[in-house]
Amino acid sequence: MKTLIFGYGNASRRDDGVGWFVIGQLDKLGLDGIELLNCHQLEVDHAEVISRFDNVIFVDATTPQSPRTITETVVQPRFQTHAVTHYLTPSDLLSLSDTLYGQVPRAILFSIRGCDFGFGMGLSSATEGWALEAVQRIQQLVVQSNRHPDASHQISEDRKGRQAHA
Repeated sequence: MKTLIFGYGNASRRDDGVGWFVIGQLDKLGLDGIELLNCHQLEVDHAEVISRFDNVIFVDATTPQSPRTITETVVQPRFQTHAVTHYLTPSDLLSLSDTLYGQVPRAILFSIRGCDFGFGMGLSSATEGWALEAVQRIQQLVVQSNRHPDASHQISEDRKGRQAHA
């Protein structure tokens, strides 16, 4: 099973860079069977990239008002128009991958609560702690998927709607 772990956000806006941080931590682990990618924002071109994978794990920041510190959500393909033209969601990318390439990887979004979105580098201490917890969860998910490739669909189904502890 080929898995892409895709962190995105603005690393110059403190906790908005949590996706980049998670990718950096996962890179240090040297996990088998994964590719890592990070970027500022999701782009139409990424539909082609994700179409080449069986599984995609997206990692992004969420608002300080989020009721959970980490939320895991199964992503379904669904394209919708947005008021801001330079904006795509993981669901939009899955839909584009399906429409353009006939491929829809299984996908999970890890949303990690951010506390400080001001200008600057580095995460707040709270968000860094939650990010490290997300790294552990992603590592477990990847290891489980590598051990039981036929069960990866079940992994996604088990996580449908699952939210992490606050």
